[in-house]
Amino acid sequence: MTKPHRTFFAELKRRGIFKVAAVYGAVAFAVLQGADIILPSLGLPERTITVVVVIALLGFPAAIAFAWAYELTGQGVVPETPAADGELEAIASEPRGVRWLAGVLALVFVALMVGSGWWILSRKDASPESGAMSGVARVVVLPFTVRGSGEHDYLGEGMVDVLSKKLDVAGELRGVDPRAVLSLVSREGGGVPDLDRGRSIAERVDADYFVLGVILEIGDQLRLDASLYDTESGEVIAEATAVGFDTEVFELVDDVAAQLLLSTGGGRGGPVSRIAAVTTESLTALKDYLQGERAMRAGEFLAAADAFQRAVDVDSSFALAWYRLSVANEWLTRDHLVRAAAEQAFRLSGRLSEHDRQLLQAAVAARSGLFVEAEQRYRAIVGGYADDVEAWFQLGEVLFHYGPIWGRSMSDSRDAFEHVLIYEPDHLTAIIHLARIAATEGDLAELNAWVDRFLESNPDADRAIEMRVIRAYAHDDPAEQARVLADLRNASDPSLLVTVGFVPVVVGEPEVGVTLAGVLTESSRTPEMRAVGHVFRAYLLVAQGRLSDAGSEIAATRRLDSYRAIEWGALLTLLPFRPENEPALEVARTELQNIDPEAFPLSVHPSGFLRVHNELHRHVRAYLLGLLNARLGDYVAAERFAAEVETLESPDRGPSLPEDLSLAVRAYIAWLQGESARGLELLERARLQFYYQNSFTSPFFSQSFQRYLRALLLEDVDRLEDALLWYGTFEQASNYDLIFAAPSHLRRAEIYEGRGQLEEARRHYARFLELWANSDPELRPLVDRVEQRLQQLNE
Repeated sequence: MTKPHRTFFAELKRRGIFKVAAVYGAVAFAVLQGADIILPSLGLPERTITVVVVIALLGFPAAIAFAWAYELTGQGVVPETPAADGELEAIASEPRGVRWLAGVLALVFVALMVGSGWWILSRKDASPESGAMSGVARVVVLPFTVRGSGEHDYLGEGMVDVLSKKLDVAGELRGVDPRAVLSLVSREGGGVPDLDRGRSIAERVDADYFVLGVILEIGDQLRLDASLYDTESGEVIAEATAVGFDTEVFELVDDVAAQLLLSTGGGRGGPVSRIAAVTTESLTALKDYLQGERAMRAGEFLAAADAFQRAVDVDSSFALAWYRLSVANEWLTRDHLVRAAAEQAFRLSGRLSEHDRQLLQAAVAARSGLFVEAEQRYRAIVGGYADDVEAWFQLGEVLFHYGPIWGRSMSDSRDAFEHVLIYEPDHLTAIIHLARIAATEGDLAELNAWVDRFLESNPDADRAIEMRVIRAYAHDDPAEQARVLADLRNASDPSLLVTVGFVPVVVGEPEVGVTLAGVLTESSRTPEMRAVGHVFRAYLLVAQGRLSDAGSEIAATRRLDSYRAIEWGALLTLLPFRPENEPALEVARTELQNIDPEAFPLSVHPSGFLRVHNELHRHVRAYLLGLLNARLGDYVAAERFAAEVETLESPDRGPSLPEDLSLAVRAYIAWLQGESARGLELLERARLQFYYQNSFTSPFFSQSFQRYLRALLLEDVDRLEDALLWYGTFEQASNYDLIFAAPSHLRRAEIYEGRGQLEEARRHYARFLELWANSDPELRPLVDRVEQRLQQLNE
């Protein structure tokens, strides 16, 4: 009788387990060796090799299990059949040497596979055996001394950016954020730090090492000398020198970076060979990029955008320049360029460090309206790179702009912007946001401090006028208001539009916006700018309950741009809180029905405030006709337009817009028919995925109408906490959202009063009365009732 262990061995052989193990081990060994050689040369992240190893190791037991359960036949892969009578005994009776040879071969190949994977992973993670460092250390590259004609002075600061990124890509040294370094150097007197000052700066940014260097012109050649110092001891631990023609700057920097890495035990083949392409191969593009970075630090966004554009025109594969072009255009409200540049940067990011790729992934998510994903990605980055100025700033941007639309306060972004200032205290754009937050919170002392700090850094920066306007109106200073209004007339279009678009929101005074928007309506402006100014004024007047004056502004818009007047005016006729006016609804519906959305002239102005609806007029028309027909009781027509808008193409800057607008029309129909639960279910399916800049340039993107409707529906179904959250989304995002501010305060006051929270009720009743203090006579009965109710609560 055959022994059990011999029978089991025979069954393994019959099912081909040894063959599968041997073949799998051999193939996996070859794949792992090839991956270790090929993947680094492709510029793929280090983790790619790790993933290949893990897959290979995990795939082995899966292959064995599959071989046990199935066999390959002429009819394909079929379940393994039981052994025929006597088959196992025949196999087991084979000479012992044959059986053991098969087993040994299988074990050898599997051992090779496992050993190869272990060797690759351990080699990747091992500490350097030579040099002063172990693991990934932080290094701060300081400005280089440049000696010569002055032609190459740009490389003094430029080395901070370029060499930091090259070392960062190698993975053995982590460069401290160049913006933080240059900011700190500037605050400590500027120039090129000496040894003691360099060591002090390295200690302040908690760097393990710092680099000092000299660039010397020798005829038509350059000599780069760099020394890597240990921060704790102040001693030199590595030196590097490279000499070449000035047209070979990139090769020289590559050479210096490689020498530093090799001297410290950090260069082990693959990573060093990949650092040559982390920026650009064009000296001209590099000069433009560095010029753009200087302009960004100075708050000169138009000059920065022009410089970055020149850089990518020269080298279209310059990923970092594309990214910074996206950021510069963001500050110019050129929303149509922001996302495209960010996506182009990400497409070209294969040559960059894993850190930079993570930053670009987060940027694309933010510019695609993926609020939650963007926040998570930026938090993950700052968790690993605590000194990453850009990641902290962009996290603040996401929280500041997207948060209020989802019921969070813009104040939630304060911590992120304060982290920016830890590393770059003169970061002007972080200061702008902190000044806005202080104004929103009514903290005038803090507002003064931020504005002073901004103006001391650069009184000529693009947004200096916005800072001055915020302070003048937050303090209610008539003399300063007159001065800033005069200066506002001479501001660039981007600065003027952003100032008009943000100041009323942050100071909490719609009437301030009416005054500021008056600058846009002056006769010296283009008809398009004047039309936008009148629309601004109309919405800000509605926010004060001044419906008649708002109508006059829409009429003025019509004389300049009838299409804009029809679209933006129609939404104002639909507001749930305004008295019924069927003739006005009929007129709005007729006008929309009689226009061809393709006839709407496309704006050529670069600002999103003017061109926000380019190529979206069909969407807006169908949406408005759906709402108007529903309000007038023609639900069949309303549903038809809901279906129409749903079929329209999704814009890049608002991927969920057609679906969201369609859901809004259907939810409105349900609400008008008394089906609140159904309407809420529809609105809760909306994704609200849009680029944040469109939320403050268009109420159709911010979807303020449906957000207010959602709050009403939540209140109807007694989900009061959720209703309070959505009622709170109208005062920190956009001038256009302010039309719902007063009614939302009234609704919240009534909810709080019903719950016995009288202090909160008083606060919201008071804010309602403040906003509608000068409302039209037709709204006075409601205002009088609220005044009486507040008086009763105060007794």
